Amino acid sequence: MRLKAIATVKNGICERIDDWDKVTSELVFDKRYVKGLYRLTHFRHVWVLFGFHRERQTLMRLHPRRDASIPIVGVFATRSPTRPNKIGLTKVRLLSVKGNIVKVKGLDAFDGTPVYDIKPVEEEIDY
Repeated sequence: MRLKAIATVKNGICERIDDWDKVTSELVFDKRYVKGLYRLTHFRHVWVLFGFHRERQTLMRLHPRRDASIPIVGVFATRSPTRPNKIGLTKVRLLSVKGNIVKVKGLDAFDGTPVYDIKPVEEEIDY
């Protein structure tokens, strides 16, 4: 399977930070996908699937959040980016949709990160 980016993250964040919840990001969509954003604003939150494009290492066991005080677990028991397939998933607050720009809050992705898909959070499905 080959994934192609539909958007790129713009937020000015280039280094790891502790509190992603306060970060506002713009997802800049390729113009050919703008029609797919129709009525997205009916939702308060969306799932963003993105690529850990800067992460090269894969660890099968690690300390969650790189905190040595937390016992080591397997990578699939963490949200770590050091995964075999470098795919991230984050639930974010949808702030606005204007043209090809989707503004969100709480996305834990660096500036320039490729976005592969977004999906609305629907309570009857997601909870």
